[in-house]
Amino acid sequence: MPKILIVEDEVGLARAMGDALTDAGHQVRLVHAGEKVMGEFRNFQPHILVLDVRLGGISGLNLLTQIKAELPDVEAIVVTAYGSVEVAVDAMKRGAAEFLIKPVDLDVLTVTVDRVWSASHARRRLEQYRSAQAEQLRQVQLVGNCPRIVAIREQVNRLAARAVSAGLDMPAILLTGETGTGKDLLAYNIHASLKHRTGPLVALNCSAVPAELFESELFGHARGSFSGATNDKPGMFATADGGTLFLDEIADLPASLQPKLLRALETHTVRRIGETRDRSIDICLIAATNRGIESLVSEGKFREDLYYRLKVISFDLPPLRERGEDILLLAELFCGRLAAKYGIPGLDLTPAAKEVLRQHEWPGNVRELQHALEGAALSILGSSIDAADLPVPRRADPVRRAERSLDEGTPIDLEQVERSLIDRALKQTGGNASAAARLLSIGREAMRYRMAKFGLLPEGGE
Repeated sequence: MPKILIVEDEVGLARAMGDALTDAGHQVRLVHAGEKVMGEFRNFQPHILVLDVRLGGISGLNLLTQIKAELPDVEAIVVTAYGSVEVAVDAMKRGAAEFLIKPVDLDVLTVTVDRVWSASHARRRLEQYRSAQAEQLRQVQLVGNCPRIVAIREQVNRLAARAVSAGLDMPAILLTGETGTGKDLLAYNIHASLKHRTGPLVALNCSAVPAELFESELFGHARGSFSGATNDKPGMFATADGGTLFLDEIADLPASLQPKLLRALETHTVRRIGETRDRSIDICLIAATNRGIESLVSEGKFREDLYYRLKVISFDLPPLRERGEDILLLAELFCGRLAAKYGIPGLDLTPAAKEVLRQHEWPGNVRELQHALEGAALSILGSSIDAADLPVPRRADPVRRAERSLDEGTPIDLEQVERSLIDRALKQTGGNASAAARLLSIGREAMRYRMAKFGLLPEGGE
């Protein structure tokens, strides 16, 4: 319960208000002289101030200004016998939460205190949530220097700038890419960029919700609308109002819900189960999928009109294997976070470990890289992760690695590719040089020349 300081020069009224609030469970102190207010305030540190406007020769409103300067979070209820619009407006400008006229009804005072405290508590919780979310968003910047990642960052910045300058609502945004490429991180990044939107980011994984509960999760329900609906439920759209709703795995959205989602996007309204009226909503919708929705549309499993509504703006995240040196950039970032999380100062990667990271194909993308490094960090004795500590194959296929290098425009080691192909052909043919030569479409002598060149001839071979 809050601590309440009552500043009132009418002793009888002050005691009556104090008794009423004490009976309601509050901790109360009284001050009757204006010159003693600041000393008692600093000593008691109240949550709520009940303050008379006139305290002998001292102005209660001037005291309120001074108190608010020292402790902005304190709530104030101003009381006066000289009620007027001007006084009320002045009190509110100085930070008063409520304004009561004498004679004060003690029941009204108690209710007013409860209302002010509830509102203050809710506001502090919201501020804490926003502060925590801001810190979380600060840590989810889209890291990378490969051209496709740079282009995505630039597109997000342009999008945010135009939305703010034009004061426009955001159209739906569709994120595509393989599992683990960071679609959820990009959704948070877009949300953080839309600084004119003050609501939260609310996420829902469409593949994790039972079909029979989906409509209630998205749109909410009224109490008694179905068996088990014992209370009103707002739904994800209402929870995200003023902010961003992120629907991951949108391809798993049940067919029965697709027209309702389309209507919500087109009308900016939702209707709870069991209600007959629509409720306005103001959200930025971001959907994500690792599946090809185009094929689902052609098969009749996903509405074509909803698909086009979702992809007004789209981003396609590249797989990690196509991001070149971003692999090491991300690895260093994750090592820094793991060092702080597990208390491993100076956690780093040996040159051999870095080479393994470069060579691996990363089918699980950024998520696989993060988990591989976390597993290694927890298993090592010191603070350096070596190649043997990483739970990935020690050597990637040189041919595939060369193909990737060509795609990225970086030089390749042609002899290494040639050696790999000859070695693979020999293994496949049980060391038979003639059979291996036929597989590679070269002559036997050319085959033996290359085997000698790469040290692949058997002992005693010519």
